[in-house]
Amino acid sequence: MTNIKFIIKFFKIFFFIIFIFTNNLYGEEIKKISITGNQRILEETIKSFLTIKINDNATIESINDLTKNLYDTNFFENVSVKIENNVLIIDVKENPIIQNIIYDGIKSETLKEKAIQNTKLIERSAYINLYAKNDSELILDNLKNNGYYFSSISIKTEKLENNTVNLIYQIDLGEKAKIRKISFIGNKIFKDKRLRSIILSEEYKFWKFLSGKKYLNENLVKFDQRLLKNYYLNQGFYNVEISTTFAKIINEDEFELIFNINAGEKIYFGDLDIELPINYDESDFSKLLIQLSKLRNQPYSINSIEKITKQIDLIVLNEVYETISIDVIEKINGNNLNLTFQMKENEKTFGKKINIYGNNITRENVIRNQFEIDEGDFYNEILYQKTINNIKSLNFFKTVESQVLSSVNGDKIIEINVDEKATGEIGA
Repeated sequence: MTNIKFIIKFFKIFFFIIFIFTNNLYGEEIKKISITGNQRILEETIKSFLTIKINDNATIESINDLTKNLYDTNFFENVSVKIENNVLIIDVKENPIIQNIIYDGIKSETLKEKAIQNTKLIERSAYINLYAKNDSELILDNLKNNGYYFSSISIKTEKLENNTVNLIYQIDLGEKAKIRKISFIGNKIFKDKRLRSIILSEEYKFWKFLSGKKYLNENLVKFDQRLLKNYYLNQGFYNVEISTTFAKIINEDEFELIFNINAGEKIYFGDLDIELPINYDESDFSKLLIQLSKLRNQPYSINSIEKITKQIDLIVLNEVYETISIDVIEKINGNNLNLTFQMKENEKTFGKKINIYGNNITRENVIRNQFEIDEGDFYNEILYQKTINNIKSLNFFKTVESQVLSSVNGDKIIEINVDEKATGEIGA
């Protein structure tokens, strides 16, 4: 008897689970959609974001997707969704709109522009608390990069009419972080005085009132790392590592800037050679081969490598080797570095089209006058790089970005995107 009761109970539970699963799977058919709580945003606009339509079967999964979609619009602070008598009821609470963004505590317009660079929230956009917090952290990072290591920010909102707000960042800049001392530790080889002359950051001295380099600046410190590394690379230290750079606070607003250097062993040039395609005339490169032989047993230098590649570029262009690429093969043998400059002839393709974007002030023909490669020419990587460098050298643009795309038949499409400086910045 007990077994029969157990079996009956088991089947009741089993069929209940099947019922729930089937109901969730097929859902409830929607005959009407009701939207409440919206003030600024039109009902039709909200409906355009819905993933459930009239006559659809609404499941738990589809309701979750719909709710996520509405939150993803950033229009709403809260979304509630339910179904009653085949009616999909959506109640929303709209995010307020930002009327003004106020940066209280920064008087300098120049510093303010640097501080708010790349922030997300703008006036007339929806106020989202998480975005405001993220922007405040970004402002603090930007201020750090400009020497203000002791800044703090509090966020306030001032409620206005029609569900709008003023967003207020109350900023306490604090004192700028001074560099009291610059130290170099590790296997540094060179004296501190020599290394200090290479970097841009400076120790704080009261008479250096015009220099901003006496204040701690993360971007400048990173640039100093690159300057130090290039210096060591040009003195033969091929394996140099600037492993850590850190600032140690020594007073209320003063730091010791410390560069940790591991120079490694000094490396010398060993065998330097050029590998040419079969149809290339070796006599065109005879002068270069003589120069390579003179470098043998000389300390490694990154500048020497760059000079060699530039000379190869010139020979390739002058002798009309149109489609070439260069690989540098490096091989360490003890304290010697053997280099092979491997030249490869690429498949010939044409520069099909060159598109320029972002030039709202600068005329397109001014940019095209800098081209070393043009539409319809054989595509040449060297000429492409020279073109981009020519455009950068105009000094009209904050950034020049480019990419090379391939069309269906392999021809190249070059896209150049420029970010123009403000008029007052050109020539600065």
